[in-house]
Amino acid sequence: MLVLLALLVTVLVISRLPSASTPSPTTPRQTGGTPLPTTQSGAIVQRANAQIIPMPTSRAGLMQPAVDAQGNIWVGEMVTNQLARIDPKTGQVTEWTPPGGKYNIMATAIDRQGDVWFTEQVANYIGRFDPATETFKTYPLDTAIAPRMAPQDLAFDANGQLWFTLLGGRIGRLDPATGAIQSWQIPVPQGATRSYPFSLAITSRGVWFGYLNGGAVGRLDPATGKVTQMPLANHQAAVYAMAADPSGRIWFTEMQPAILGNIDPATGKVTELAVPHAAGDPSILYGLVTTGDGSVWFASAGANAVVHYQASDDLFTFYTLPATQSIPFGMALGHNGALWISGDGAADNYVARLIV
Repeated sequence: MLVLLALLVTVLVISRLPSASTPSPTTPRQTGGTPLPTTQSGAIVQRANAQIIPMPTSRAGLMQPAVDAQGNIWVGEMVTNQLARIDPKTGQVTEWTPPGGKYNIMATAIDRQGDVWFTEQVANYIGRFDPATETFKTYPLDTAIAPRMAPQDLAFDANGQLWFTLLGGRIGRLDPATGAIQSWQIPVPQGATRSYPFSLAITSRGVWFGYLNGGAVGRLDPATGKVTQMPLANHQAAVYAMAADPSGRIWFTEMQPAILGNIDPATGKVTELAVPHAAGDPSILYGLVTTGDGSVWFASAGANAVVHYQASDDLFTFYTLPATQSIPFGMALGHNGALWISGDGAADNYVARLIV
């Protein structure tokens, strides 16, 4: 199961660094935005104008980032087994090693108090880091739920409860005030042999999720435990990222072939849009965020680009990245709508702010 995930996210655990935690200053740089020819109707391609902050270790294995109230970017380093904070003003990178970590920090999320939460999939726990005291607290899932659950995505609901997906076939909820954990069994999608809920989005209409297998998305009603499945056109599709827009519509990425999908929350209708090959084959799709104006941004590893989709115009705009093999991966919104991405290429590990 974990081998499958490692292949899909193209992260190889090939090095282990000392656990010492030291601030590492780096130099942010900015790249220009030279237009490229448009190669397909309904799509525009241009070079990204971006602030690049390189990581001190070239093969860190950056995962899903989050941005705190001070504008710092937090991200797990899967290969180095560290939680990193990047100061966008100075480029300084500070790293901490989580207790009992096993080189598999996946997603991060920031709570209202500024604490940083993360999933450690192989160590099978939810982690909490207090930046003020530089201390960790862990919530083991092998005692709360079961061994080898492999926690993945994270999201807070409107009441401050933390939701997470588990490749062990469940969705969990953690109460930060008490540490109490509750979980719900997620059924196997039709035609599959196992249940791998992966991506996550929380709205007033329930807990939405995407399967990493079986070509389906779903909604969990926590009050009743009922799960509604919505099959996709490709029964082998892997849904990687998911987010709700301001209207409550759910958007998601299908890794390969490259599909951008959305769900009408009122009807459950699923619409799937093939991503144009304007900058080459756009597969594999990774992170996704929505903005206040209802537009969608997502990462395309194949096109080496961050892609903007405006539904009102049915227009895809590809912003190709300066590093030719950066593997754009995770995405997060920061202050004033700033868009941050994590680059997970073998030689080009960085966080970047797209300037549009």
